[in-house]
Amino acid sequence: MARLIDENFEGTGYEESWTETMYAGNTLDEDSTIPGTPPTGSGSQCLKAIMVAGTNLDAYTTRVVSNQNIIYARAYVYFETEGFNNTETSGGILRCNNSAVALAFRIIIGQNSGVFQARLDYYSASAIQSTAWVNISLGQWYRFEVQYDITNNLWEWRIDGTTQHSGSLSANTRIPYNLIVGILTTTSSGTTTTYTDLVAWDDTTWVGAESAGLSIPVAMNQYRQRWA
Repeated sequence: MARLIDENFEGTGYEESWTETMYAGNTLDEDSTIPGTPPTGSGSQCLKAIMVAGTNLDAYTTRVVSNQNIIYARAYVYFETEGFNNTETSGGILRCNNSAVALAFRIIIGQNSGVFQARLDYYSASAIQSTAWVNISLGQWYRFEVQYDITNNLWEWRIDGTTQHSGSLSANTRIPYNLIVGILTTTSSGTTTTYTDLVAWDDTTWVGAESAGLSIPVAMNQYRQRWA
């Protein structure tokens, strides 16, 4: 098992190398205090993204891993506010592109008939496919996980360890290249605020829930801060 990304947002700045994209007026803070009841295994900080009302506004950060056939992605996400009207959606809160910046998969959020929901979009059979919507709520942490495996032609997504939908990929597919968290390309009538923590990419198996013990990056960051 190889952990290609293991970002916990502890200490000052990012633990790993990320590139931010943000429109004026929006907010992206990788040193934000964690809201609500923190996920097990988290530290004291997380990524906060605020997208104000507008069109195609971004507040996200990207970590490039380079071409990998298999991605098991994980991100814990907390929704503080959502500013969507009916049928308005985001371009993703957890997203993977190929090297040509074309979508491999994304978890998007939005509102349908007054209900706040999420779904998975993924690229298979030369087109973007979409699952059914799943209800989500404000004010609580969710563990989102996605499998996109072009070696074994499998896809699946989970919320808090429970499979929402799964299936087989077929040509053409796209080679995972990066992982993106925050809020992407959104049309929204109001302000949307999310928090993200414990972001991971494994190339072998599901990452699953974070353990109660500190991960190596968190422990090392705290050690450096103590002796700085």
